[in-house]
Amino acid sequence: MKKPIIKIVDEIDIITSLKDDYVSNVKVYNEENINKKTITKESILFDSCEINKIDFTIYDIKKLEFLDCKIFNCDFSNLEFEKLIFKRCEFVNCKMVGSSFTELTFSDILFENCVFQYSNFANVKLKDIKFIRCDFLDCRLFDAKVNNVQVDNCDFSKSQFYENDFTGIDFSNSNIDNITTDLKSIKKITVNQDQAISLVTLLDVTVKI
Repeated sequence: MKKPIIKIVDEIDIITSLKDDYVSNVKVYNEENINKKTITKESILFDSCEINKIDFTIYDIKKLEFLDCKIFNCDFSNLEFEKLIFKRCEFVNCKMVGSSFTELTFSDILFENCVFQYSNFANVKLKDIKFIRCDFLDCRLFDAKVNNVQVDNCDFSKSQFYENDFTGIDFSNSNIDNITTDLKSIKKITVNQDQAISLVTLLDVTVKI
């Protein structure tokens, strides 16, 4: 399959890009108003872009979508993502602290060195996903459905796992200390010996060593 042509979007270009269509692959819908400090739009689709060092928290954008993009060093903290689809993207060194992901579909996505602390995932679909060295401290994951999800050296400590289908996920080299969970969420996952003992105690089972 032919790879998309990547267009570059950086901090100094983003307002010009969205206002004057300077970057042709940035597609903007339902424009409301733009000024020098803020961008207010109903929906923006970034298609085949490389995006670096953008603080999306300062823009009043209702919906952000990404297709065939590479996103580096961007801040999405405390934003709400609902009923969207992200496909064939890479997120590297990005912040999603306190963000909410509801009824999203992530397909063929790499998350590397990303911070998801205090974020909320509800009714999401994860297909062909890699999480590498990501921080999920004190997150809530509810009713997630996965297909070929890889987790490598991530921190899920103090997180809440409820009603998830995590079948096939290997958590053995990640931190799952002090999580709260239900039986459904830990069924058919892979853990190391120490993690197994901790999970058994969550089920109110006494282990004799």
